Amino acid sequence: MPEQRNAESLLLDLHLDRLSREDRVWLEAKLLLDADLRAKSDKLGNILRPLDHWSAPQPSANLADKILAAVRKSGESPTSEGNLTFAPVESNRFSRAMPVRSLRELFAIAACVALIATVAVPAIYGVRAQAKLSQCSSNLGSIFQGVRLYQAAFSGALPYAGNDDGASWLPGSDSGAPYMSNSRHVYLLAKLNYGPQPENFTCPCCSTSVAMQPDQLASYNDFAQSANITYASLNMAGKTPNHRPRGAIAYMSDANPMFVDGRFDAKVNPMSANSPTHGGRGQAVLTLDGTVRQMTTPVYGAKKDNLWMAGDIRYYNGTETTATEDDAFLIQGYPATDKKLITRSRLQQY
Repeated sequence: MPEQRNAESLLLDLHLDRLSREDRVWLEAKLLLDADLRAKSDKLGNILRPLDHWSAPQPSANLADKILAAVRKSGESPTSEGNLTFAPVESNRFSRAMPVRSLRELFAIAACVALIATVAVPAIYGVRAQAKLSQCSSNLGSIFQGVRLYQAAFSGALPYAGNDDGASWLPGSDSGAPYMSNSRHVYLLAKLNYGPQPENFTCPCCSTSVAMQPDQLASYNDFAQSANITYASLNMAGKTPNHRPRGAIAYMSDANPMFVDGRFDAKVNPMSANSPTHGGRGQAVLTLDGTVRQMTTPVYGAKKDNLWMAGDIRYYNGTETTATEDDAFLIQGYPATDKKLITRSRLQQY
C-alpha cells in the first residue's frame, strides 16, 4: 500500500500547513474516503492542538529604546582604562580562562539581544497568525468538499434541514416568530458523514470555539452549542429557500459582525465592518465554485454584493431572507440546544 503510506507521511505537513495546494487537495480527498486515515489525522491534530493556544508575552513597544538609553547612560566603566577585567581561572583540562569583557561590551550584548527579541517576537506572532488563517481557509475547503458530496447525493441541492415559513433564525428577535437555527443545515454534513469533522466548523482564531465531540453527532439535529459553529453560512430561511444559487455565490465565512450572542447590533456598519474573528482585519470566505479567499471587505463580486446583508435591508428582526437567487446573506447559527444563549438573548430584550 505505497499510496496509503505516502498519504500518512503527508499528515504532519498538512497540520503544519506546509503542503502545496495540489498535495493538500489530493490528501483531503483521501481523508474524505478513508476513515482510518482520517482517524490518524484527527489524533495528530489533537496532539498538535496545544500549540495553537500557546502565546509568548509581548515585549513592551519601547524595550529596545530603554536598553539603548541605559547603554548610553552607563558611559565608561569605573576602571581607569575603561575595562573591567576578571581574574582568570586556573587553566587545566577541566577549565579554561574566562574571557575578558568590558562593562560596555556587556551592555552592547544585552542591547543586541533586546533588539533581536523586539524584531523576532512580532515575527513569531505573525507566523502563528498566518498559520491560523491558513487553517481557517483549510476548514472551509473541507466543508466545501462535503457540500460537493452532498450535492452529488441530492441532485445538486445544498444541505437543507427544513424550515417553517416565517420562522426566526435570530434567538434574540422580538418578532415573536418561532425560532429555528440556521446552523441546522450545514450540521447535516457532519451528522451524515459527508466529510467535514466537528473541528472544521470552528475557526482557530476564535478563542471561545469548542469543537463538538464526534460521538455526539448522531444524538443531535444541530450543533450542541454556539461555540461549536463559529462560521456564518448562507441563510436558508423562508418557505422556499434558495437550494441551487447561481454562480460563485458566497456560502460560508467567518462570523457576521452584525449579529452577536443572538441579537442584531444596529450600530455596526455592514458596508465596512469585517468579521471580529480575525481582529477585524478581514474574513475567510468560501464561494460555491470552491474558492476560499481572504477578504478585507464584506463587498465582493461584479455586483458588489454584501456578505452581511439581505439585499439592501439595514435592520433585522430574524425573519429576513435572501433578496435574489444570487444574493449572499451569511448569518450565524445559534443552536436551539444552547439553552444558556437562548435564555440570555431573550432576557436582554427587557
